Amino acid sequence: MKAFNRLSILAFATLSFTSPNAESAEAPTNQSPNYSNPVLSAKLLRMLGPEASFEITSFNDAFERVTIDNQILLASKDGQHLFWGKVIDTTTNTDLIEQANQHHRQTLLASIPRALLLTYSATEERHKITIFTDIDCPYCRKLHSQIKDLNQLGISVDYVMLPRGKEGSKAFNKTVNALCATNPQAAMDSAMHTGHFKTNLQATPECINNLNTQKTLAQKFGFSATPTILFANGEAVPGFISTEDIADIIKKIK
Repeated sequence: MKAFNRLSILAFATLSFTSPNAESAEAPTNQSPNYSNPVLSAKLLRMLGPEASFEITSFNDAFERVTIDNQILLASKDGQHLFWGKVIDTTTNTDLIEQANQHHRQTLLASIPRALLLTYSATEERHKITIFTDIDCPYCRKLHSQIKDLNQLGISVDYVMLPRGKEGSKAFNKTVNALCATNPQAAMDSAMHTGHFKTNLQATPECINNLNTQKTLAQKFGFSATPTILFANGEAVPGFISTEDIADIIKKIK
């Protein structure tokens, strides 16, 4: 986070945040992994320091997308301007930073190791959502109570667990106990209902590594709040929302 923290300070000191009326073209889907912008790279290294780590990809004809410490920014092609926060296309009334974030999340979604996740599958699946959740979170438990309703609407749910504690903590242990149970779904149902889960089974190293992998996933997405609902188009909604609202969002996804 050092690079982004330094950028935060520099941003307020030297950068102006504007709302350019730029074309919001879709990000290229067949972009070369070797894409580079030497001019922008040089200016970022001068600003952030020679050890800074970042990724530059093409966003549209006007902007590059810059990823620093899992944070998404936009930059002008010539590297003169760096934009962080909201960048509004006044023609489409679109927040280009959020659009860039959604493209980034879609890429990350495709790389999620689904076999590691606890899944509540709809009998006739038409949609899938990913929920970053935590047993100790009251609104996560409230959202969990809607799982059956979501499944009945053809919406499958994948859980990425994000306990509020590192390995060995009470929060981590109760989560790994549920994931390692003989019937993980029933165990998670019980944990979400009561706020805890105990078992005589010893958590395996594989289960512990699985949970650590899920926590790392949340960091890659930049998520810390639970629950956070992630849709197929990369849209992320933090906090509790009703089954009806989830269904409405899905209907609007192209």
